[in-house]
Amino acid sequence: MGVIAKDLDQKTFHDLRLIIIGSEIMMAVLCLVVLLLVNHTYDISLWMYSYFIALAASCYISSKVSTTTMLWLTGFLPICIGAACLGTLAVIIGKPMTWLLVIGMIMSLPISGMYSHWSHYFTSAVAIWLTLFCVITPQFETQLDLTLTLLTVGGSMALGAAVCVTFCRIRKNVFDLQQQLHGMAYSDALTGLPNRRAFMDRLGELTSSSVLSVPVYFFMIDIDDFKKINDRYGHDVGDLVLVAFAKILSDQAQGYNYARLGGEEFAVAACFSDFKEAQALAQRIIDAVNSSQVHDLYVSVSIGLSEYIEGETVYNFIRRADLALYEAKRNGKNQFSFSKIVSVE
Repeated sequence: MGVIAKDLDQKTFHDLRLIIIGSEIMMAVLCLVVLLLVNHTYDISLWMYSYFIALAASCYISSKVSTTTMLWLTGFLPICIGAACLGTLAVIIGKPMTWLLVIGMIMSLPISGMYSHWSHYFTSAVAIWLTLFCVITPQFETQLDLTLTLLTVGGSMALGAAVCVTFCRIRKNVFDLQQQLHGMAYSDALTGLPNRRAFMDRLGELTSSSVLSVPVYFFMIDIDDFKKINDRYGHDVGDLVLVAFAKILSDQAQGYNYARLGGEEFAVAACFSDFKEAQALAQRIIDAVNSSQVHDLYVSVSIGLSEYIEGETVYNFIRRADLALYEAKRNGKNQFSFSKIVSVE
């Protein structure tokens, strides 16, 4: 569950990062445009443009963070700067009491979908309102209407929090659906092992390097006489044999690329410093199968082993292991055989 939660946090970060940074850039541009428009009518001090410079700097800081929590924390700076800029301009323009609630709602509501937790939104909205009150309230000629203020501030924050929670649930549901679809696309339904598609993707990565630092070995594994097991004991027992062997394979090949390719065929791809290590793994798999029983059945496997030749196709790499598997079958089964080099045009 911890791994899934971490993956969700990482995906949320990547989803929100561009939105938040883009929003901060838009806020900086908006403040600059408003500054220029107000300066056209009112003679404002040049120091007011420092708000834009500070916002640009905060956008740069946000672009360097790597977690959703840091995005939230660094987001306080541009939020407060933007609110202070607009609040100060409201004082310059006049009627700050009117602008206070308008600016607060305009800034606090749109950010509700930009956070991974409602508490992040709530603290950010509080920061906006507090900044506005600190900048604008001292300039009031009359006191604020308490009821109207509480309704506006409280209502906008409650609505924003509800929107934030809704977006968080939608992101979680989409993530769960993507995880389910990924599992269906890349795992075998019966054994739970990775399927052919997942295996071939990993195998392509292993063999794609132009200069391999260590040899890559391919193990083609086949359960001996599996058709006889199905015919004699039924497919239910055959499925139990497949599941039992999948457990053995995952135990013995932990840390390597392994999968069920289909039917009674399984595969492993692994990097070893020398051929003896590859032989040792093949023998461990055979011995582990020999020492286990499913419904009192004696089960064995045969393995074809090949070493990747620099520059050959993945198809040729697999085919050489497949030919070695047939050789192991011909030699009596319950053993492994190493492939000879076979060129395929």
